[in-house]
Amino acid sequence: MSPRITRANSRNALLDDKASAVPYFLRSRVPLGNASNVIGHSKAAGKLPKKEKNARLKKERTKAKGEAPKAPLPEENETISVVCETVKQSVTHTADVSQGSKRQGAAPQTFSSLLLDIQNVYSADAVDAQMCSEYVRDIYSYLQQLEVAMAIRPCYLEGQEITGAMRAVAIDWLLQVQGEFKLRQETMFMTVNLIDGFLQNAPVPKKYFQLVCVTAMLIASKYEEIYPPTVGDFAFVTDGTCTCEDIRRMERIILKKLNYSLGKPVAPHFLQRACKVAQASPEEQELATFLMELAVLDYDVVHVAPSLIAAAAFAASLRILGSGEWSSILQHYTGYKEETLAPVMQGIVRMLEKVTEESKWQEMKSRYSKVSTIVCGVGAKCVSSENVARLLR
Repeated sequence: MSPRITRANSRNALLDDKASAVPYFLRSRVPLGNASNVIGHSKAAGKLPKKEKNARLKKERTKAKGEAPKAPLPEENETISVVCETVKQSVTHTADVSQGSKRQGAAPQTFSSLLLDIQNVYSADAVDAQMCSEYVRDIYSYLQQLEVAMAIRPCYLEGQEITGAMRAVAIDWLLQVQGEFKLRQETMFMTVNLIDGFLQNAPVPKKYFQLVCVTAMLIASKYEEIYPPTVGDFAFVTDGTCTCEDIRRMERIILKKLNYSLGKPVAPHFLQRACKVAQASPEEQELATFLMELAVLDYDVVHVAPSLIAAAAFAASLRILGSGEWSSILQHYTGYKEETLAPVMQGIVRMLEKVTEESKWQEMKSRYSKVSTIVCGVGAKCVSSENVARLLR
C-alpha cells in the first residue's frame, strides 16, 4: 500500500527533485559573499523572488516614462586612483602652507608666555571648590561688562529738585540705618546703585526722596541679606513719614522702572580682589573700605565704574599708610594704571577734607574717627586731611 500523501511528504519530494538538479555547493546555505551566485542561478532558472520582480517592473516603468538612467559607477581601479590623486594634492597644499609659514619667520609667541612673570594668586584656592579658582577670571570679566552696561550717567540730577548735597545727606542717613540693622556692606552699596539708577530714569519730587531711599534699601536687603528687615522696620526708621503701604507701592514702581535688573556689581566685590592680590593687612583693608564708602557720597564720581573706585580707594590707602606703590601685579589684576587712578584719588581726598568740616555728615564723621583710631593704634601716620593731601599730590 502506498504511503499517505501529506503536505510534508510532498515538500520533501520537491526538495529531493531540486537537490538532484542543483549543484551541491548551491544546496547548502551560502554565505553573504556568495549571494550573487544564488541570485544568478535563480534568474537562470526563471524563478525570480517577488522583490526582484517588483524592482524589475519599477525599472521598466521608469524607462518607459523617459527618465534618464543613472550614471554607472566607476571601476574599482579608477576610484582608487582618484582618491590617491586627491590625497596627493592635499599633502602638497599642506607642505606649501608650512613652508610659507617658515618663510614668514618664527612662530608667534603664545599668550601664556607673556604672563610668566605674573604670579597666579588663585593657585592656592584650587582645593576649595567654593573659591571658583578655575573661572574666577571669567567672573570678574563678566562683572566689568555689567558695570559698563549698567553705568550711571554723569550729572544726572540736573534739572531735578534733588541735588548732590541732598543725595550725600540721604546716603549718610542710610549708613546709620545700615548700622542699626547690622546690614552687609554690599547691601549699602547696592542701595546707592538702586537710588541712582532709579532717579536718573524717573525724577521724583523732594518730598518722596526719603521714601525712595528706604525702599531701595529694602530691595537691596532682600537681595543680599539672609534675614532682611521687614517693611515695618523700614517704616519705623522714617519716624512715621512713610507707611508700609507707601513702601510696598514704591517697591513695585522702582522694580518696574529698573526692569528688575538688580545685578550691577558693587565696589566691595573688586576691593576683595585687590586686597587678595596685594595681601593687604587689616589696617589697609579698613582704610580702603572707609575711603570707598566716602567716595559713594561724592556726586561728582557717580558715573565712575565700581572697579575703578575700589582700585583708587585701595591705592590711596597704600599711599596714606606708606605700604608701597601700585605694583605691576595690581595693575594686571585690576586693569588700571596708576595714572588712571589719580583723578579718582583726588576726588576721595576732597571728600576726606569735607568730613572734618561738614557737621551734617554725622555717621561718616564717626566712622572716620573709628578708622583713624584703628590706624593710629598700630603706630601708623595719622589719617588727617593735611597728611592725605600731601601724600596724594
